[in-house]
Amino acid sequence: MGDRGIECGGAAVSDWPDEMPGLDVAKALRQLGGKKPLYCRLLSMFLEGHTSDHERLAAAYSAEDWAAMHEISHALKGVSGNLAATELYDTCLAIEEKLKKNDHDLDAEVSRLAECMPTTLSSMSHIITLPQA
Repeated sequence: MGDRGIECGGAAVSDWPDEMPGLDVAKALRQLGGKKPLYCRLLSMFLEGHTSDHERLAAAYSAEDWAAMHEISHALKGVSGNLAATELYDTCLAIEEKLKKNDHDLDAEVSRLAECMPTTLSSMSHIITLPQA
């Protein structure tokens, strides 16, 4: 529906926040050509498929399964980058960089991911259910 107003969840374009905790909404929309329905679909897909990634990553860390950690963090980094979930992206990037250097001291990054994931998920849930203007 573009610039005419009503979009995903019935919210008008002007009713969308530029930022939410964990999300740079304005950046995501720029990356997606302003397509709010697409952003909502992508957020919904994230909510359906990635909500436990931080737990999976923590389990891999506990098991010292560095290959699994790399796989999970790489996938999460990619999708969080597309959605402009900045803190998730930055944390996954830091994990990947350390793993590439065989630096397995990842307590801070795994903790940060566990802290920022619920906030980001909450913001995503809010965005996809914005009330009609």
